[in-house]
Amino acid sequence: MIAEIVILAALNLELFVRKILPHGLPLAELGYFLAGLVVGALALLRRRYPGRTAVLTTSAIALSLVYSLVGLLAEPAATLGGDPEVFALALLVGASCHRLSTPQAAGLVALGGAAIAVAPLARYGVSLLTLVTVVLWLMLWGCSVVVGLILRDGDTRREAALAAARNRERLDLARELHDLVAHHITGVVVRTQAAGVVLAGGPEQELLQEIEHAGAEALAAVRRLVMMLRSPEEAPSFTTGGLVETVEAAVDGDTAVTLKLAPGLAELAVTPETVSTVHRVVLEALTNVRKHAPEAQQIVVDVAPATAERTLRVEVRNDGLRQTRARRAPGGYGLVGMRERIMALEGRLTAGEHGARGWRVLAELPLPALTPTVRPTGRGMAQ
Repeated sequence: MIAEIVILAALNLELFVRKILPHGLPLAELGYFLAGLVVGALALLRRRYPGRTAVLTTSAIALSLVYSLVGLLAEPAATLGGDPEVFALALLVGASCHRLSTPQAAGLVALGGAAIAVAPLARYGVSLLTLVTVVLWLMLWGCSVVVGLILRDGDTRREAALAAARNRERLDLARELHDLVAHHITGVVVRTQAAGVVLAGGPEQELLQEIEHAGAEALAAVRRLVMMLRSPEEAPSFTTGGLVETVEAAVDGDTAVTLKLAPGLAELAVTPETVSTVHRVVLEALTNVRKHAPEAQQIVVDVAPATAERTLRVEVRNDGLRQTRARRAPGGYGLVGMRERIMALEGRLTAGEHGARGWRVLAELPLPALTPTVRPTGRGMAQ
């Protein structure tokens, strides 16, 4: 933005000093100069109003064509110029390639190229100098189209990568359906079998057998679905224990990490989904610290319930934020995956600067009103 303002200001100042001042404000020169100012203003406004890029570009092209038509019909006395106007038109054409739909972009690119090519011939006549100028200005137009298409392709690739990251996270959640649901279905089947033994010979026997059969079929269906979702080389995800054990496993004994666990956290009532999500948040946040802030001196993992909000707060913070990154918005695919998982639990994820040189990832996960304490045993998964 600043570079564009400086370039446009320099071009307009040079044109004013070279063409306007020495000739005492000639009408033709002044008209072309004002056209360049207006088109330049429209080009700068495209950043403030990106949703109106089509309107701004169309207005600038129309204004340029109108002045070219006036120059062709009236043949006013003027010397070759117009660099600020052409530069501004190139900026608008590039923005159109970047932001607009394909039909709109194609139409405005063609009209912009026509306006740039016609301007010197219509306003200043056909000569070797104007033909060379047309070629140079069309080269600038071509560069703006190429830059716009590169930016457009970058946005498309990023959107595709974000969609792929979300889909991967959703597939991971679907795979964990077996880990989380199969355990409960197995419990229903086992309790139904136990009830069948206790009530053997009773009138409820047939109903209990139907419940047991339905539960077994549901368990088999879940397993088949998850096996289809899993790639052959993928190992099933699992938690190694309860909430405290899961956090400790994610930290993995890293001496650079200060682990703060609230008193009574081991007895806190949480769901298996929450335990799995806490593991993922801590693991992903620490991986990002090691990758993007290796110079961090303090890394803190703080897990505590917020009783008033009925939430579990999982916070990972460090002091390794570089000043060159201080204004960069978080946009990594790991954060996208974390946010997708946390939103599935109706939680909230906050990631950003914290203090002078700090970075913080804070996940707030809802706690159930009344849920028995979860303490997975063994591998914590029904195989």
